Amino acid sequence: MADRNIASRSALAGVAVQGALGAATSNPGVRIREVTDFAAMSIIARRGRVADVAAVLSRHAGIPVVDASKRAGNGTLSVTGSAPGQWLALCRGSDAATRLDALRNDLNGLAAATDQGDGRVVLEITGSRARDALAKGISIDLDAIAFKVGDAAQTSTSYIGLQIALIDEAPTFEIISARSTADSLWSWLVASAAEYGIAVA
Repeated sequence: MADRNIASRSALAGVAVQGALGAATSNPGVRIREVTDFAAMSIIARRGRVADVAAVLSRHAGIPVVDASKRAGNGTLSVTGSAPGQWLALCRGSDAATRLDALRNDLNGLAAATDQGDGRVVLEITGSRARDALAKGISIDLDAIAFKVGDAAQTSTSYIGLQIALIDEAPTFEIISARSTADSLWSWLVASAAEYGIAVA
């Protein structure tokens, strides 16, 4: 009888292997980590309910959520504006799905909320040369003066659509893209960062 057990695998399983890539150096300029333990949900406010949805999101995120290209988060739950009246909620940790279910219940009647976790890849890119590596393919201005903590954008690189946000001053960038583009996104990122030395966590 066929084995019907389905094992969950990350988008870059066997690809994003821990270790060093690119130029040999004792101080890699770029560090990359695939976020694997997460759940995600797209949220589209019903007509006339944007403010109500933002209020619910703010309560769950623990900080104000606005209807703009901004990322708001409390460490494990983040909400990022993706379009007018639309957000992507990303929750990390073993209870991620449960927490997003609670958010979905609170949004009942206010917004359309759809699970996106199995269809996304999430990467964190940090390091002293992270901006330089990303700037090779992402056409928005990622300079510290122009792109600050909490800023986010829908953009693309190498014909790959993605959402990018700045999490902290390190700097640490969060990139979210479609799971089907994971291998191509990884190839582009490694090629762009290779000259600076890469540490894969």
